Amino acid sequence: MSFVQSMDDFAKIRFTGAVYTPPVIAEALVAFVKDIIPEKNKLQILEPSVGDGAFLDELTLSFTKDQFTVVDIDSAAIKELIHRIKQPSNPVSFITKDFIEYSLPYIKNDTRPFDLIIGNPPFIRRHNFSDDFKETLDDFSKVSKYPLKDLKNSWAAFLVASARLVSNTGVVALILPYELMTVDYGQKVLQTLADEFIRIDIFVSNNKAFPDIDQDAVIFVGQKNCVTRGLYIKHVESLFDLTSPHIYKLDLDSQAGRGLEFNAFLLPKLTLNLLRELRGNCYTIEHYAGSAPGIVSAANEFFILKKSEVEALGIENYVIPILKKGSFASYKPIFSSEDFSEIEKKEPCFLLNIKDDFATLDKNLQNYIREGELKELHLRYKCRNRRNWFSVPIVPRELGFFFKRSHSFPRVCLNEAEIYLTDTSYGLRIKNGFSIKGLCYSFYNSLTLLFAETNGRFYGGGVLELSPTEFRGLPLVYHEPTLDEFTKFLLAHELARGDVEKILDFGDQWLQQKLKLSDEQMVMIRQGLTSVRNHRMRHGRRRFLIEGIV
Repeated sequence: MSFVQSMDDFAKIRFTGAVYTPPVIAEALVAFVKDIIPEKNKLQILEPSVGDGAFLDELTLSFTKDQFTVVDIDSAAIKELIHRIKQPSNPVSFITKDFIEYSLPYIKNDTRPFDLIIGNPPFIRRHNFSDDFKETLDDFSKVSKYPLKDLKNSWAAFLVASARLVSNTGVVALILPYELMTVDYGQKVLQTLADEFIRIDIFVSNNKAFPDIDQDAVIFVGQKNCVTRGLYIKHVESLFDLTSPHIYKLDLDSQAGRGLEFNAFLLPKLTLNLLRELRGNCYTIEHYAGSAPGIVSAANEFFILKKSEVEALGIENYVIPILKKGSFASYKPIFSSEDFSEIEKKEPCFLLNIKDDFATLDKNLQNYIREGELKELHLRYKCRNRRNWFSVPIVPRELGFFFKRSHSFPRVCLNEAEIYLTDTSYGLRIKNGFSIKGLCYSFYNSLTLLFAETNGRFYGGGVLELSPTEFRGLPLVYHEPTLDEFTKFLLAHELARGDVEKILDFGDQWLQQKLKLSDEQMVMIRQGLTSVRNHRMRHGRRRFLIEGIV
């Protein structure tokens, strides 16, 4: 059985977790657990995804009297290890199997045979799971009583399974993606395991664990037997050296939200207390506006055409103007008809909007649809569930929109051009008593942008992402601008030309007056934003200076 559906070699490297642990990280983690694991005559040690054996090499050197079990779904990796380690100093059981499947009998019988479970599980997203692995996860969810909907990545299943296989005095130590702390299902795993382990330590580093891929990582260490209790973040310079960390205790029940708590290690205590207070006194964006994802075509390369292609086919009556994130390189908080005119000269920005049945369509359009069928687009999941596969459901236009992904800073824009949106954006539906200009004006300040950083999640390339729920949950101090104030707001953005510091200078000035904050408090909030934002962007592709091109 494979973890992932069939794909080419490049995609396998990227998505199957076949990125092996740097030996220096394995050495550092083995040294750390050796100091905390309870003494025993013969420890039972398990590595659930052994790979190239980086951990096994260190374990056999440090735990010379103990017994090892190593598991991997890759038979070639297991064969290579058996060939390389012909005469180990201590017993090693090599098992070729999916670890989740391997764990099922132990979990069913509530057998916890291992004193230490350590390793680097694969990071595979749900949409890349093979059918076999999906079935295994379904069985695992039922046996472990862990919600299937929250097993959105293979590492989450590995972590839960490890917690159920380790002894009542044992330790689980795994390298996991940074998403453990930023995505909802990761935080839910931690919340669950906080009740199963006496103490959990999460090592967060300033340097990237895997420099060659867009994936940031942390180290999870859970102890079933420990004098001190709680969930801690240990901030280190590098995962190569886990000694002398700065230690922060987390409060997952904080009223200020889990996102802020998981970033507390980046903020001075006085700043953290101020943010908690302001967060408790602010309405969120949901009070002012609703949000809805844009249009999902299921095949943008087919459904979204260039102007020249539309004219060549003569189908001007079958298209509507649409904005894709990658085509919007403006730094302004307003998207105008002039902006769209510039984009349509070079980018695909006209969406097929076909409401009629095939037989009634223009011959050119019929031929184009047949081309799509030759590419088997009609067999894609979302397409085949439509009455006519080529009829894309249209989401209404809204007065403004928000990009779900950003780099330098997140952005709210007025939809002056009245274009439609793809699902890279959320349309903003303003509630009675407020305006899109007021929402846009009120968004660009250090307080709201700081909570955008803490509420969202980021990837190895430094890209920030906010889900609709996370966006609507951002605190926002609303101000309805006068015509003069809004004109000055637009001018400030025009002069800033994408420089977030200059944009914040404008927003922070009115925010300070509105909240009656002292100069010192405003500086604390601004510095807090800088600290959290720099942490996200420390591995970022800094060539992205203007939003809209990620």
